[in-house]
Amino acid sequence: MGNLLQDVRYGFRALRKSPGFLIVAIVTLGLGVAVNTTIFSVVNGMILRPLPVPHPEQLTVLTMNLKDAPGNNTFSYPDYQDVQAESDSFSSVFGYRVSLAGLAVDGKGDHCLVSRVTGNYFSALGVKPALGRLILPSEGQVPNADPIVVISHSYWQKRFNRDPNVIGKQVEINDHPATIVGVTPKEFHGTYFLLEMDGFVPINAPFYTADKDAQQVLTARENRTLTLMGRLKPEVDMKQAKASLAVLARRLSDAYPKTDAGATISIYPERLARPDPDPDDSLPAVAAAFMSLAALVLLVACFNIANVLLVRATVRQREMAVRAALGAGRGRLVRQHLTESFLLALMGGTAGLVLAWWTSGFLSALNFGVEIPLRLDFSPDPRVYLFAFATVCLTGLIVGAIPALRVARTDVSVVLHEGGRGSSDGPRRHFARNTLVVVQVAGSLLLLIVAGLFTRSLSKAQHVNLGFDPDHVLNVTLSPDEVGYTEERGREFYRELQPRIRALPGVVSAAQAFTVPMGLIGSDSDVIVEGHPLEPGQQLPNISNNPVTPGYFQTMRIPFLAGRDFTEADREKAPLVAVVNHAMAEKLWPKENPIGKRFARANSEDKLIEVVGLIQDVKYKGIVEDPKPFFYVPLDQTYLAVRTIQVRTSVTPASLIAPIEALIRELGPDVPITQVQTMNEVLNGANGFFLYRFGAQLTGTLGILGLILAVVGVYSVVSYSASQRTQEMGIRMALGAEPRDILRLVIRQGLHVIGIGILLGLAISFVATRLFAEMLVGITAADPVTYSIVAGTLFSIGLFACWIPAHRATRISPLEALRHE
Repeated sequence: MGNLLQDVRYGFRALRKSPGFLIVAIVTLGLGVAVNTTIFSVVNGMILRPLPVPHPEQLTVLTMNLKDAPGNNTFSYPDYQDVQAESDSFSSVFGYRVSLAGLAVDGKGDHCLVSRVTGNYFSALGVKPALGRLILPSEGQVPNADPIVVISHSYWQKRFNRDPNVIGKQVEINDHPATIVGVTPKEFHGTYFLLEMDGFVPINAPFYTADKDAQQVLTARENRTLTLMGRLKPEVDMKQAKASLAVLARRLSDAYPKTDAGATISIYPERLARPDPDPDDSLPAVAAAFMSLAALVLLVACFNIANVLLVRATVRQREMAVRAALGAGRGRLVRQHLTESFLLALMGGTAGLVLAWWTSGFLSALNFGVEIPLRLDFSPDPRVYLFAFATVCLTGLIVGAIPALRVARTDVSVVLHEGGRGSSDGPRRHFARNTLVVVQVAGSLLLLIVAGLFTRSLSKAQHVNLGFDPDHVLNVTLSPDEVGYTEERGREFYRELQPRIRALPGVVSAAQAFTVPMGLIGSDSDVIVEGHPLEPGQQLPNISNNPVTPGYFQTMRIPFLAGRDFTEADREKAPLVAVVNHAMAEKLWPKENPIGKRFARANSEDKLIEVVGLIQDVKYKGIVEDPKPFFYVPLDQTYLAVRTIQVRTSVTPASLIAPIEALIRELGPDVPITQVQTMNEVLNGANGFFLYRFGAQLTGTLGILGLILAVVGVYSVVSYSASQRTQEMGIRMALGAEPRDILRLVIRQGLHVIGIGILLGLAISFVATRLFAEMLVGITAADPVTYSIVAGTLFSIGLFACWIPAHRATRISPLEALRHE
């Protein structure tokens, strides 16, 4: 221990003698550690951090896979009851459904995110209340019973200022009375990842089942809206649970051939089903890919510092030889070098951890521009600190291993025999440094190619034909039901508001809609097509839809292919009508004229809807989604209190926010405006360009870091090599060599290293970029344009890095060069 402390003190003194190198090393290693720790913090928050409940490793998420409905599907309430009753692999099976609700207290309403949960939800999770009680297993069994709500700790703090007397308080949810019975613990935010729940209500509470149609939706086996989770029994593993669920799925398929024919049930560990189960396990694959890129940045940084330490080791050969001659063993000398490298890694790691802590906080506070309360928590925890410590140790080992081995192989007698002349590098030492730079260039090229692919992918995505024109469109979302507006009063409010907004100066057109393209809220229905009976085992098509007012297609500039738009005559008691997109027409009536065709929602078979218009396909839920069936119905025929008023303007949309808000306050002073956004802001949100832009920015940052480190590596090697050959160059110039000959000599060495690194990087990139193929839009992972531009750019910058020391070498005086040693 005494020797170790002595090595530490000596290491600090040695590093203080080179403050410039020390600062560069701390910054370089700090950036590498920060990048790795930040990305690991995101991976930890997304995948590794368990739910704050007892035995979270037992929690699983179930999905139903149907023959005619590819992909993972949620469950109907009757299916949930069957799984709960018949599955023998789980100690509990429970379900939930996320919904929006208007929660009013003392005349003031809030737009809330609520989980409708089965009665055993909290007992199965093992969650204990922070205040009051939670929903009981006996509650929520009967429709329209149990008008209670459990509020989240965050909503209790935000809305009630942590009032302990909140238990028993009367509130209104969707204009129905309810009683607050409890508050969840601070650490529990619900079971749908990324969303912060405001409250929890029984699945059959009257806030959602007060009318007959709503009850029918809940009891219909084909209406699959319930996410199921199960807690495995302690003695049951995933393999056994899969086998048990396969048997159960066959029983459901046989018992209900009309709705469940060919059904299978899949099971996922809860941490690998965030935010939704993915049969391709893409989230872990994406996490691994980005962690690999971050590790590559750190590796390039380590090799950069290792290269400089190699030079320092060469300069300090005589010092180490003298210490060896005075009795220091090779092990002690190696340990001294490793101690210095670990000190560098520790200081760089500390700086990196501070930067990562700030960056993680910044990422956690990202605003996706939506009214839904998102919860991003990438804050460091023990796993992150352990990862950072392991990264620092590995960094110290990588940085110090090669210089330490150089010391171990040094011949003390030869170094001392050379006396004051110093020592020069041999071919082996040149090879070691050149190899490190080759790896740096190859790694930098890979990072830059990935960044280039994501940047070009973003550019392609931004030029995708959306099917509508987002420019100069303002979205204003209202929710009058949150303050107790009845349907009649709500209809009157919207009916008066629409013409007033259209009359404002600068307004080209205006319409109302329940959802907006690329928004986080959607609506879908199982539909029955008139004259097309289902074959045995065939599932009803599930099609997304949007209730809108007349003028919507004009406002969004969605062109009609056939038929007509909605009119003011399409009111509540008029015949039901719809406008369908081309994809729906091709799916339900292939090679037929859809105008005049009729269909019905599965829960209202007797209410046939006639198709009166056909529009082109529009991007609804994702920028790069394939054309999906979609239909529109008049809002007057399907009343919804929550609406978005979409206004097309001839002026800057932001300039109309104040006049529109003033009109709303005039007509309904207490009506809450839940969100105001331009359509372009929506496009930059979670379902739009955000992930593409974030991926381009992240990979671009990694690529720039790698490029800087590689250029510094090339410059340092060429510069040091040129300084070592000063006497040789003096002799060449004395014998008649021209400056251009010296320039060519020095540059050739650098280009040799760069060329090998680029060729190696291209080969590695061609294989490695396949990991990102699924994340790219409009280009392939082997995009020749990206590869050519990146390779050419890196070569040009590397050439400039070689030219600087080469140009300096041409200005050396031959007499000074000959006296160099």
